[in-house]
Amino acid sequence: MGRLTVIGLGAGALDALPLGAYRRLLSSSAVYLRTDRHPVVDDLRKEGVLFQSFDAIYDQADDFDEVYTRIVEELLAATAKYGDVLYAVPGHPAVAEKTVRLLRERIPSAGHELVFGPGQSFLDDLFLRIDVDPVEGVLLLDATDLAAHQLNPRQHTVLLQMYNPMIANEVKIALAEIYGDEYEVLLAQSVGVAGQERVQRVPVYQLDRLETIDHLTTLYVPPSADAHLLRRQFHELRAIVSRLRGPDGCPWDQEQTHLSLRRYAIEEAYEVVHAIEQEDTDALVDELGDLLLQVALHAEIGAEDGEFTMDDIIGHLSEKLIRRHPHVFTEQAVLTSDEVISNWQTIKAEERRRKGTEHATFMDRVSRALPPFAQSVKLQRRAAEVGFDFTDVVQIYAKVDEELREFADAIGIDEREDEFGDVLFSLLNLARFYEIDPESALKRANLKFRARFDHMERVASEKNLEIHGLSLDLLEKLWQNAKENMRKAGNTLTDNE
Repeated sequence: MGRLTVIGLGAGALDALPLGAYRRLLSSSAVYLRTDRHPVVDDLRKEGVLFQSFDAIYDQADDFDEVYTRIVEELLAATAKYGDVLYAVPGHPAVAEKTVRLLRERIPSAGHELVFGPGQSFLDDLFLRIDVDPVEGVLLLDATDLAAHQLNPRQHTVLLQMYNPMIANEVKIALAEIYGDEYEVLLAQSVGVAGQERVQRVPVYQLDRLETIDHLTTLYVPPSADAHLLRRQFHELRAIVSRLRGPDGCPWDQEQTHLSLRRYAIEEAYEVVHAIEQEDTDALVDELGDLLLQVALHAEIGAEDGEFTMDDIIGHLSEKLIRRHPHVFTEQAVLTSDEVISNWQTIKAEERRRKGTEHATFMDRVSRALPPFAQSVKLQRRAAEVGFDFTDVVQIYAKVDEELREFADAIGIDEREDEFGDVLFSLLNLARFYEIDPESALKRANLKFRARFDHMERVASEKNLEIHGLSLDLLEKLWQNAKENMRKAGNTLTDNE
């Protein structure tokens, strides 16, 4: 069994190199550096330290993952060969060192011992230069693998390993998504290296235009006090809703329950659909926000009652999405759209089995939560799967006539409501036969009625007539006039409300 010792070279100055690290470098016979592009390396050469570096791998490999994997493989081979190897990394072994994380994973199976020696991170000097106490909360992120969702504009953020303009470009894109192009950040270079330190303030959009970016470049993103920026964060929405429901919040919001909010979820969903149909992006953003508010309110009420939290909602959804898309999140082969749907149904059936609902009735597959029209159509389609269906449209017309007669003969509000439901159900069968979407059809009828009535009102106004006081005969004439004029004009119905 060999021993691999990892030490840090510090921030760059020889007098800042820990004494223990310096002694190991002088006494070790097998010394490897992750890179010799470090300010202290020239001093080490002068001190007579002999070493090998892995810089050639950086030039040969296609990406950083390959670089780090090959370095670890060569270190393990060297440890097996020499028995005692010293591996020196820039800064501190535990700060932004992917090779160290990989060594921790690989060493046990290789049968070697992994030992850590001293090192000093440049972060100590960085916090002094930018006047930040890390106890306030600091995000340390890898610039080579940065995603916008990792950023929190309320916190001090330090981006390590911004090696070159290409990485700076990716960082710029991620920062701009959260902070905007003009937000000012601090570019810190060669921190801890006497005579070479440089800290400059630059806007985000300039990051990839700076020619001075190199392997000793770090980016500091200060926290923001911009209310508009902060309120774009999901956790801010949760805090706002919590305050609305709190002791000093809004009386209306405080009174709401899951039950009282039911109709708003439906109304907001319809508003979202309307914005989509109008192809109105601004309205869609607004209406999606209103729909999200309903989710946030239910989550807050659930948390207050000790039932569930927003994290439960998100976690449940995430797990379900992953479970129902094995072709995306596992090694399962890519499927066609039809195969995806079939697989989806199989997975849902397994979920029902685990819940103990696999023995539900045939019609229980149709959700009782669907709107009435959609539920009726699905019930009819479900029945048709077992052959319980009309064989031709003549039978459907006969059924419509039958239900209309029964409605006409009905007595009392309850019976009329019952028979009227049967009329609608039979008409939906007719729509299904002709492949008509009943929701779209009724919406077109609403648009048509609205447009004709608006035309009536406009014509009456042109004749100095008030529509509220007109006789039914005159209203009918205006209605027929509207129908004729709109027919001649060939107007396309649009909903601009």
